[in-house]
Amino acid sequence: MRRSFILVFALLIGLSSQAQVALGGLYTPIYLQPDTTRIILRDYLADLKAEKIVLPEGLANISTDADQLLLVGNPHQKISTVEISHRKGTEHLVLIKSAAKEISFTYDRNDIGKDKEVHLIGTFNNWNRASEPMDYHRGVYSKSLQLEPGRYEYKLYMDGTEVLDPLVEQTVSNGLGSFNNILIVEGDSIQPAEFQIKENGDVLEVQHQNPAGHLVALWNNRRLEVICKKNLPPTCIIRIPEEAKRQKRSYLRIYHFLGENRGKDQLIPLEYGKVVRYASQLDRHDWHSASMYFIMVDRFANGDTTNDEPVQDTSIQPQANYYGGDLSGIQKQIDAQYFDRLGINSIWISPIMQNPSDAWGYWNKGKVKSKFSGYHGYWPISNIRIDYRFGNAQEFTSLISDAHSHNFNVILDYVANHVHINHPIYQQHKDWATPLYLPDGTKNTEKWDEQRLTTWFDDHLPTLDLRRYEVVDPLVDSALFWLKNYELDGFRHDATKHIDELYWRTLTYRIRKLRSEPVYQIGETYGSPGLINSYISTGMLDAQFDFNLYDAAVNTFALSENLANLKSVLEAGLSTYGYHHLMGNISGNQDRARFISYANGDVRFDEDAKLAGWDRDIPEAGPKAYKRLAMLHAFNYSVPGIPCIYYGDEIGLPGANDPDNRRMMVFEDWNKNESLLFAQVAELNKLRSEEMPLLYGQTTCYVEGPLLIIRRDYFEQSIAFIFNLSEEQQALELPFEMEVKRSLNTVRNGLVEDNLERAGLAPIKGLSYQILANY
Repeated sequence: MRRSFILVFALLIGLSSQAQVALGGLYTPIYLQPDTTRIILRDYLADLKAEKIVLPEGLANISTDADQLLLVGNPHQKISTVEISHRKGTEHLVLIKSAAKEISFTYDRNDIGKDKEVHLIGTFNNWNRASEPMDYHRGVYSKSLQLEPGRYEYKLYMDGTEVLDPLVEQTVSNGLGSFNNILIVEGDSIQPAEFQIKENGDVLEVQHQNPAGHLVALWNNRRLEVICKKNLPPTCIIRIPEEAKRQKRSYLRIYHFLGENRGKDQLIPLEYGKVVRYASQLDRHDWHSASMYFIMVDRFANGDTTNDEPVQDTSIQPQANYYGGDLSGIQKQIDAQYFDRLGINSIWISPIMQNPSDAWGYWNKGKVKSKFSGYHGYWPISNIRIDYRFGNAQEFTSLISDAHSHNFNVILDYVANHVHINHPIYQQHKDWATPLYLPDGTKNTEKWDEQRLTTWFDDHLPTLDLRRYEVVDPLVDSALFWLKNYELDGFRHDATKHIDELYWRTLTYRIRKLRSEPVYQIGETYGSPGLINSYISTGMLDAQFDFNLYDAAVNTFALSENLANLKSVLEAGLSTYGYHHLMGNISGNQDRARFISYANGDVRFDEDAKLAGWDRDIPEAGPKAYKRLAMLHAFNYSVPGIPCIYYGDEIGLPGANDPDNRRMMVFEDWNKNESLLFAQVAELNKLRSEEMPLLYGQTTCYVEGPLLIIRRDYFEQSIAFIFNLSEEQQALELPFEMEVKRSLNTVRNGLVEDNLERAGLAPIKGLSYQILANY
């Protein structure tokens, strides 16, 4: 019998309230480019040499280098595989054919004037204002792009000013006080029907409705035979290999397509050849079950006051100086079972490398002026020495050991893109940095997209030229130092998109040589899904933080609008990163104003959020904003990826942008709203630790007026999250059949009420429900 339950999150005012195979061993699919696709074989084979390569029909390899493939042509099917044989056996790489279409933009001088310099900027080129300008010929501006089917936001950048497309009416708020245009590139009209999977001994039966589509199945990295029968419903048989019975953890992957459209991919964990049915069978090394918590060391907990040393410089305002948080403080909170009570199983710690002891940088917006200390840890003057203000090697070793005894992963934030100007590596090798000035004489600072791989963050932060191996090699050594000397479980990498692929490939290759167990690597990239995904592969990173989804979710839950946009961004991400990705779904981060202060209206979307933090006191939020933050948390737990809590978001810590969003954490004397939110987040973590649909389930998203519905399905288990963004009761005819067995509706004093009628969700014949509960 199908086991199902529904969770309701509503904004109603006045109502009661295995190791290696798990990461580097599973080969990521390769997205073919419209022209030439380069595959570096070492990314997948490490030191093994390919003895035989078989390509699908329609593709050819034009490379003369045995260590790489240069694929041209077009495979006959949307999803196919490359067969690679080596001395240890035969494996397959999944190929996904490009569906890019040529999209033309044309404007005549009556639309936008004549003799203009016009750039087309948007999510397709990461809003790069220095992109190639549109062609101008005989009074017509034109530009053609190759774009995959999907949704894109864009504008025109004309003579130094962003303007909307004069020929397009459809716009969406960009969350910054203005609007962007929307472009929809359509795919094939016929979509493959969804399928259900049943386990029958050593066989999986895949049942679909028409149109059924085609399946490509793999066990780990080996393609399996799929036998399909044209009965009703259409059924395909996939047999689990005998070898799976000898491995504690292995995986089945199923890819689905019809014509040029892909269906939803499926990832199924196995334990000794049997489908993993219960989340209790997983452990912290199964990264799809991770729930992460980000700690800014200086602002979390002060466990040792003897190492407190704020910079003695009156040019630094107090909020930009050291507060005293340290490694000892984190360990004391581990021992006090703070994270156990919250229910997370992975801790991400901000950089702990030595930072300077004096003042740098300068903030001057007129009213408030300040220099800064390196309290945040992102200005290293050493890449291998622990900052004495945070602790020492013995304390870090003890912290990791303690965390592991509580079954927590520990992930360290690592900075490779830049160093502080006083770092010995820069002082001794200034030629290893990119030029501070461009050929035209302008300063190359904060040119995030125009000079993505060379821009400096500030005058005192030289960017290292990681396009050169003589620079990459010692930086990789520094990163490996932390894995050799400490039992870390992963890295969070700063400024990922500003670092060349040479560094990521070198680092990941050497990590795999050093460690047999998985080392999870997650990056930070602001940009288009295509740019973000270009760093995610077997030879580079496992994931990145999904800032596009976060921005859409903030806009939706803080303002109770743009549900259709959130659905679109979610589905675009699933199409790009896969339906079982390991992306980070954040509640906030150190570079954004706190969500709850946006939701409470204390920080406006159309203002400078950093200035707001210096300009005025951002107060504690009200109950309504707490409900909105609870829904943001619930959304992050309802969708694929790893939920990541920015410290303090579990209790609604307020704040504008940095440094106001980096206040000292509070562990006691919580008010009613803070205590309730903590209990709600703890309940979400408990739910995630128990329910397989939230870890490996298929995902379907619906929007019905002010209601957002996220459904997750894993074999016979189903969960539906229902979010009501209005302040009124909503009647809903569920867009799917679901037998309700359990309901999580309200949390009061940390207790879950499972009574449907008490929550106002009494089942009615025909699957009609009244959404009355608040979360």
